[in-house]
Amino acid sequence: TWFEQAKTCTTLNVQVPASPPRRVVEESVEAFESRVLSAMYEFVRGMSMQVMESRNVLELTAAYDEKIKMIEKEHKMDLEQRDRMNAQLQEEKARLELENKRLREIVEKKSVGV
Repeated sequence: TWFEQAKTCTTLNVQVPASPPRRVVEESVEAFESRVLSAMYEFVRGMSMQVMESRNVLELTAAYDEKIKMIEKEHKMDLEQRDRMNAQLQEEKARLELENKRLREIVEKKSVGV
């Protein structure tokens, strides 16, 4: 694992020319294990936070999906109602045109007869 490879970095030897190697930093096994545990704890804690964030995003996305479906359904109903009203208006227009034609003919017959 990465920690096993990093363990070799717990000791730092420095060699100055014409002098024996000198140990500058040496970390105890306990200190190294403590760092390993801290790193693992931070990783685990971070993962749970990411899971919670992902879950919140999924819940929010689902809520928006539902809202979008509802809006699309309302829009479809509005379009259908508009189409029904247009059809009714066309029918009423046709009926009134026929009535207007009938009345015009009556008026013309009376004006011819006068």
